Amino acid sequence: MAVDPLIELRDVNKYYGKLHVLRDIDLTVGRGEVVVVIGPSGSGKSTLCRTTNRLESIESGTITLSGTPLPAEGRALAQLRAEVGMVFQSFNFFAHKTVLANVSLAQIKVRKRKKEQADRRSRELLERVGLAAPRRQVPGPALRRSAAARRHRQGAGDGPPR
Repeated sequence: MAVDPLIELRDVNKYYGKLHVLRDIDLTVGRGEVVVVIGPSGSGKSTLCRTTNRLESIESGTITLSGTPLPAEGRALAQLRAEVGMVFQSFNFFAHKTVLANVSLAQIKVRKRKKEQADRRSRELLERVGLAAPRRQVPGPALRRSAAARRHRQGAGDGPPR
């Protein structure tokens, strides 16, 4: 089956001093495809994600988005970053806001959506990952464990529903 490539990395290399973190990485992520990057601590997972958003530069190779090289800087790069969401291992919510408010925040601040529109989209996203019920709760360890348990029950290879 042919893949409609959204993100392509070809011969990507990244160093931190003498440490060769990403070595000749070739990766194609198709449009609509769900990809999970798994590996031990220090294996370059976060660096791989940061390079695809140009939060980190690469020493060699190419990264393209829909066939176009990633912008180096300026408005085009800011626009790209506004379209890409990343959740890091140690993510932080605003403890005084509900889950729904936390998920809606970037849409309101970055995309300039009205609160009602952002909340509607956030409810859709929370439903997609099995967190529709706790959206009015304030985030905490129990909610994070609940989300992890739901993902585990869905199965490692199933990914979120489309």
